[in-house]
Amino acid sequence: MVRKFALACILVGSFLSAAAAQTARNATPEDGFQYLSAKDAVALVNKPGPGPVLSLLSDHENYFSEVVARKTDGQVELHQHWIDFMTIVSGDVTLTYGGTLAGAKETAPGELRGGAISGGKTVVLHRGDYLEIPAGVPHLMTAPQHNFTYLIVKVRV
Repeated sequence: MVRKFALACILVGSFLSAAAAQTARNATPEDGFQYLSAKDAVALVNKPGPGPVLSLLSDHENYFSEVVARKTDGQVELHQHWIDFMTIVSGDVTLTYGGTLAGAKETAPGELRGGAISGGKTVVLHRGDYLEIPAGVPHLMTAPQHNFTYLIVKVRV
């Protein structure tokens, strides 16, 4: 698990480097360098939290990353301006994606939540899996099991 988390951190680093190369309009200071030892990564994943987000790793205008644990079903989401890059750290979850979104409400500019997906595809995600959800694609996580935790990097498009 630690090796897979370390691999995920390497992937995150490459995404963050590419995103950081772009000039931010609001000039949020860039992090010069970020490092998590294997011990710190395991502690982060095992840290109890009140909600689904365990720890925000970085937060900039054009990208951010966080470790998330999900114990209950999510709601349908559609991000018009963000690509989601995810690596599953532990557990399993069912992901429904694509299709047509109906009945969602805009909760923030370009962010739709709720409603239902019709005609989507379903896949069960497991530890070590990697996925990318392009901007504009509805998605929903349900039936999280076995301490479902994932690392997500969101990049603005």
